Amino acid sequence: PQLVARLVHFASRDAMNMEGLSEATIEKLIAKGLIHELADLFYVEKYKEVITQMEGFGEKSYQNLIKSIEKARHVSPAKFLYSLGIINIGLSNAKLISKEFNHDFDKIRKATKEELMSIPGIGDVIADSFIEFFQDERIQKIVDDLLKVVIFEKQETSNESQTLAGKTFVITGSVEHFTNRNEVKEVIEQKGGKVTGSVTAKTDYLINNDNTSNSSKNKKARELGIPVITEEEFINMLS
Repeated sequence: PQLVARLVHFASRDAMNMEGLSEATIEKLIAKGLIHELADLFYVEKYKEVITQMEGFGEKSYQNLIKSIEKARHVSPAKFLYSLGIINIGLSNAKLISKEFNHDFDKIRKATKEELMSIPGIGDVIADSFIEFFQDERIQKIVDDLLKVVIFEKQETSNESQTLAGKTFVITGSVEHFTNRNEVKEVIEQKGGKVTGSVTAKTDYLINNDNTSNSSKNKKARELGIPVITEEEFINMLS
């Protein structure tokens, strides 16, 4: 069950994004003895005969699976870091850490606690989880095996003006000018800001189109004297 959970996380959309690699398929591949660790996913192509005979599989399903896995070889260092399933390291934190080390995975994995804690938004708990993870010899072997099969996409240095650097936002409610809240989050991160899930004393702005409502986040923001701004006001802030 632990291996299944690790593989499901590894293949998920925000991680390696292996489309069509469901939990059920992962369980079948493990049951057939084709996968024992994360890197094994990248070698299943040689088991075509076994896979095409599996229940619910055929030539087309096999080809789709292989295509998806091949596509996943090309990944950003941040998503790769997130895919490893380090406790307390979400995608946002993985992006912050990757950016700090100029997306150089060799430097990322060798980061010291002091270096990690110098990154805004990375505290004691996250730094300790990170260090403990990469000091584990078994983990080191898993990562080394993965590095033989993945290709890191070149990360362009953002030309975006870092106008939101040092600012922390919380986004709640529906959005009208963006596709979804994730898109708002991307914009904030591109401009140097950070997005968290809950309103605290460290929050600078709460984005909520229904800024007069008595929702729990609005109440908390008012209690702490944090501005509650609409999407429109956020867009004006950007320009």
